[in-house]
Amino acid sequence: MKSVKLVSALIVIVIFGGWFMLNTLTQFVPIGQVGVRIQQYNILGKKGVVKQDFGPGWHRDLGPIDSWELYDSTLHTLEMTKDPNRGSSKGQDDVKVQSIDGNALSLDVTVKYRIMPDKAHSLFLDTGRGTKYMTFVRNQSESSCMRYFGQMKTEDFYNPAMKRQAAERIRTELTATLAKNFIQVIDVLIRDVAFDDRYEKEIRRKKLADQEVELNKSMGAAAEMRGKTQVIEAETVKLVNIIIKEKEAELISMQADADLEIAKIKAEADKFVTEKRADADLIVAEKEAEGERKVRTAEAEGERLRNEALLGSGGDVMVALEAARGLNIKEATISTMDIDLLDVDAMAETLGLPPADE
Repeated sequence: MKSVKLVSALIVIVIFGGWFMLNTLTQFVPIGQVGVRIQQYNILGKKGVVKQDFGPGWHRDLGPIDSWELYDSTLHTLEMTKDPNRGSSKGQDDVKVQSIDGNALSLDVTVKYRIMPDKAHSLFLDTGRGTKYMTFVRNQSESSCMRYFGQMKTEDFYNPAMKRQAAERIRTELTATLAKNFIQVIDVLIRDVAFDDRYEKEIRRKKLADQEVELNKSMGAAAEMRGKTQVIEAETVKLVNIIIKEKEAELISMQADADLEIAKIKAEADKFVTEKRADADLIVAEKEAEGERKVRTAEAEGERLRNEALLGSGGDVMVALEAARGLNIKEATISTMDIDLLDVDAMAETLGLPPADE
């Protein structure tokens, strides 16, 4: 039982001792910050600032031998504004500028910057502990704004392009100047420009007068352009009418040429048809004459052949045939004993037809 208590006590002592050593012999750097370690004595290293930035986590802190300085490594915003409820400092904190023509005005300026990566230890050597570097950034920003905006006339502040150009020059100068102090400038924004109320009214009245002059110029130019437009419209109408007449004349000429060409083609076609019809009629006449001649030739040949036939045995046949046709016997009594009606050759010989062998 005593041994259990002894072990428990030892565990508590070890845990407590470990926690005590962790808090007394180490330095914790939270996220979003960077640490700079300064060695106070030439023990376990060279005396002075360690040339290294220490990121988030636990790091060595040997009591009186080491000391630490923590810096914010995130993006910083320096806001100098006339509004007392805003800005990096309490109360009215705008940048006072006097234009080149002697008028006072105030600027609301925002500067975005941060400590250069791995340069926190160099910043410590340059400006020391704490937020002294922030005061340096503010002073340099005010100085640059007064320098470049002080070179502008009051009317130039109404020109957005000129204001952007001045803001770009301020950003360029701050970037080069603060880089020597290990500060990286991200951007410079000129959010508002305010003039003295008296001058504000005067410049507004002058701007209105200038705009009225420009309006009158524009109206005069518009009237002049209307006159030119009317002349152009009249000339355009005239040219359109001329073009229409020319097109109509050209169409008439083209129609006449087309009609003439059509007439020529039709005449040639009629001529061709007439010639072909005459040729066809001639061929038909020739063919009809040839046919008539052949018919007459055939008829003569047939008559000749008939005459030749009549001169021979054919003639006797024809005589017998005619004799048979000439018989007009109403009633006859023939003895089948003497005449065989079925004997055609005998009957033919009786009528005068020569025997077949003659």
